[in-house]
Amino acid sequence: MAELPDLGTRHQFHGVQPVLPVADAARAARYFCEVLGFELDFIAGEPPSYARVRQGVRKPGQPGWGDPVHIRLWQRSSRDAQPWRGEIVIHVGQDIDGLFAAYVTRGVTIIEKPVSQPWGLREFAIREPDGHVLRFCGYLS
Repeated sequence: MAELPDLGTRHQFHGVQPVLPVADAARAARYFCEVLGFELDFIAGEPPSYARVRQGVRKPGQPGWGDPVHIRLWQRSSRDAQPWRGEIVIHVGQDIDGLFAAYVTRGVTIIEKPVSQPWGLREFAIREPDGHVLRFCGYLS
């Protein structure tokens, strides 16, 4: 069998950006920014049909637990019979209960309240307007 190339040194994987199909890209981007606290990276198309939001820019010299979170919002066609629904897990570090309280105040649809898990995370889950589940996790101290 021929030796396979070492992908760990030849190809530098540096992040995953999930794509969520949404009914209206502009509305979804506003929700992620205004309600969930993300920032708009870009919105494309006329009218807008594709956007990317981000949260958690790591600053040089400051400790952090990974790279920023990017989520792409793709406006599905009205011809799509059954839109895909997904779940994304977003690690936020600590103070998960503070984030939960802020989202409750903003009227976010909560589907699971914060719970401490045996694998060392405290987490809760929300449903955004297009039906996708976002699970936020914080480290237990």
